[in-house]
Amino acid sequence: MLRPMTELDLLNLARGSTAIEIGYFAQMITINFAMIVAIYYFLNQANLVMKIMAFIAYMVGMALFLGEMLFETNVKVTVLAALKALPHASAITTLYLALYDTWLGVTIAALLNGAVWILVLGVFYLLFFWKKSPEERDVTIRQRP
Repeated sequence: MLRPMTELDLLNLARGSTAIEIGYFAQMITINFAMIVAIYYFLNQANLVMKIMAFIAYMVGMALFLGEMLFETNVKVTVLAALKALPHASAITTLYLALYDTWLGVTIAALLNGAVWILVLGVFYLLFFWKKSPEERDVTIRQRP
């Protein structure tokens, strides 16, 4: 038999959703650093088909993490609505909800949403339009005698 969720359960679920969102964003940053390294060392010399395939694989990974982030965000919005509907919320819950509705909460949401698109556009630019400078193109690895 299911028991109703307590205020503490709801608060922990809201905070847990935030932690999961940040974890997914960290994974997105990792994917982007991997793409930047791949572009610098390998993909800048690849033909267009290889670049397109690499970008498709990159976008599948990014879409997966973005979808999971959106799922967690929807869970969090539902939990926050449940917390707001509590008749006699504790002081910590009231302050948490008030902080979430301030400029800080709005700014964090905007930065998180904007950062995802900046990362995707940055990789797109680097993959399809960026060229190494002439000095960097002639670098070869030599074996020691």
